[in-house]
This record gives sequence, structure tokens and C-alpha cells, in this order.
Amino acid sequence: MERFKNLFVTLFGDQLPLRERFFNFASLGGALATCLATLASGISISRVAAATGVGFWQIGLPGMTICFTAILFFLLTFAIFHITKNLKFAIMLCLIGLNFVLFPGLFITVGGIGSGMPIYFVMGLVFTVLMLDFKPMIIMFILESIWYALVFYFSAKYSGSLTDTFFIMPEWAMYLDEAMDFFTVGISTSVLVKVLALCFEFQQKRTNELLKQLEELSVKDPLSGAYNRRFLLRYIESGIEKHKETRAPLSIIMFDIDKFKRVNDDFGHLVGDEVIKGFSSVLLQSCRNYDVVARYGGEEFILVMPGASEETAFARAEQIRAKVEASSFSDAIDRPVTVSGGVASYVTTYKTVEEFIAAADEHLYTAKETGRNKIIWKGSSE
Repeated sequence: MERFKNLFVTLFGDQLPLRERFFNFASLGGALATCLATLASGISISRVAAATGVGFWQIGLPGMTICFTAILFFLLTFAIFHITKNLKFAIMLCLIGLNFVLFPGLFITVGGIGSGMPIYFVMGLVFTVLMLDFKPMIIMFILESIWYALVFYFSAKYSGSLTDTFFIMPEWAMYLDEAMDFFTVGISTSVLVKVLALCFEFQQKRTNELLKQLEELSVKDPLSGAYNRRFLLRYIESGIEKHKETRAPLSIIMFDIDKFKRVNDDFGHLVGDEVIKGFSSVLLQSCRNYDVVARYGGEEFILVMPGASEETAFARAEQIRAKVEASSFSDAIDRPVTVSGGVASYVTTYKTVEEFIAAADEHLYTAKETGRNKIIWKGSSE
């Protein structure tokens, strides 16, 4: 039971795009439905054969052959997609085979215009509407409709089966009635299903966007756009675990905007916010794809650099410090904005994340106490 559940999730789970899920359903469900149709057809042919004394295969060979072909065809298209991973090709192959070969073949062999086979044609059009984009859907829908109309017409015109004598309506009227019913039901069902599918896709897309926004809000600082303190601590913890496994270096840089309180006092908090956002932008532009910038608190930021030695982190911190000094974050400020920084590299003597951060904070404190606008690391005295 658990294996079946896992298989169902793999083929029809929410992790798959809607169109891929529907294709899996159409191909496997089509194979199952054709199996049941083949069984029902076999029972009917057996009764006819018993009543007429004609051999089973003499009557039912064409229809049963197409039924078995349809089963193999559904399974083949499913296998082709999962081998090639080319969904568009598999969908087109499936639609052409169904609507231009298999369904018309069954229509001709199981009774023609007097049978219930036209209802199956509705399924072919519904599959077309659901599985193709707008332009190819319109083209394919028109071609299929014309083809089915021709199949109806020639089946009614050249039908000579005994069952036709039981119909009260003239042959042309029967053809017109079935054709109108088919196209009315087919078009109505196709439009309805397409609208439902588009609504579902839109809702799913919107839900994913909202979930992504919610996730970002939970881990990012709204003012600076950098990660928040909670995410920072988790990220450093994961970096420490990786360091223990691979011995790859892990360094952090703790920055603090010099005399930021005076900026707020002299120019106002709105200008202070501009400085925060500008400095965060410099940090984000200066880091690698796998580096993390986080606002630690107030005007303090931490840049986490996995794989970087302390010397590399110091060089990067110096580049950032110089870039900040040369930048203008607000037209209201009439003096340069500078930052101080402290660099630390993880060593096994640090028992917690807080001790690791405290080492960088200690170097930052030294930088601020010895004149500001500088970067301090353990090699500074050297």
C-alpha cells in the first residue's frame, strides 16, 4: 500500500506541473479505460457470435486489434515521455494517434454512426484543449473537428449494416443529429474544462508566489533587504557543521556604520534609513553567490563567507570599506559615511555560534576604539 501511495505521488503529486500530471493521468487512465472497453467489446462480440453462429474472431478481429493497439499506444506514449523527458513531443504524439487513428478506427470497426463511439471523440477534443498551448490547441482542434466531421459523413453515407434499418430517422437526419450533439457537447465540455484548468493554474501560481513572499519576509530584514538575525545564526550553524566535515574555512566580517547615531541626530531617521539601505546594497553587490549578508542589529551587518580564509575575508572587507567611503548614500549628508569591521575565521575552540561572532565583534570594537574607518583581524598587529 505504501509503495502504491509513493508511486501515485510520484506520477500525480503537486510537485509536478499541471500539464505533466494530466498527461500521466491521460496516458495511464486511457490504457486502463481501453482495457475495460476491450473487455466489454469482447463480451458483446461473444454474444453476437453465439447468436449468429459466426466465429468470434471473424466478427471482432478488426475492433479487438485496434483495442489492443490503443492499450499499447497509451503505454508507449507514457514510456516515451519518461525516457526522453520531452513532454511536448509525447503530448503531440498522443493526440495525433488518438484523434486521427485510434478513435476513428474504433468508430469504423464497432458500429459506425449507429454506435456510441462518437462520445469517445469528445475525450479526444478535451485532451487537446487541456494539453496544448493556445495557438497549437486552436489549430489541432480545428483539424480534429474537420477530420471527425469527414469520418461521420462517410460512415453515414456508406454504411450498409443491418442495424441501420432499426433507425426511424433518415440516414442524413441521423448524421446531422449525432454530429450536432457531438460538437455541442465537445465544445462546451472543452471550454469548461479549459477555464477550470486555467483558474487552477493561476491559483496555484498565485499561491506559490505568496508562499515565496511569506518565506522571504520570515528570513529577511524589510528595510535593508538583507537576511535577518535568526536566519544568520542558522546559516552560520550549518557552515560550522560543513567545516567539521570538510575542514573548509569559514570566515565572517562584522561591520558597523561609524557614528550612525550622529547621522540620525543631524539629518533625521529617514536619511539614516537611506544610509542603511545604501550600505546593505554595497554589501550585497560585493558578495559571492554563496555568501550571506545579514543585518545583525541596528547599523551592524555581518557578511558570512564560506570557503574563505581570514586573509581573503580581510581583503574583501577592505574593498568594501573603501567602496563605502567613496559612496554617497544621500544628498542630504555633507560628509563621507564610513564603516569599521572586524574579521574572524572559525576555529574549533569556539563552542557556540555566539563565541564565533564575539571574536569578530571584539575586532570590530578594536577598530572603533583605534580611530574607526578601518578593518581589524588577528593579523592586524603583524
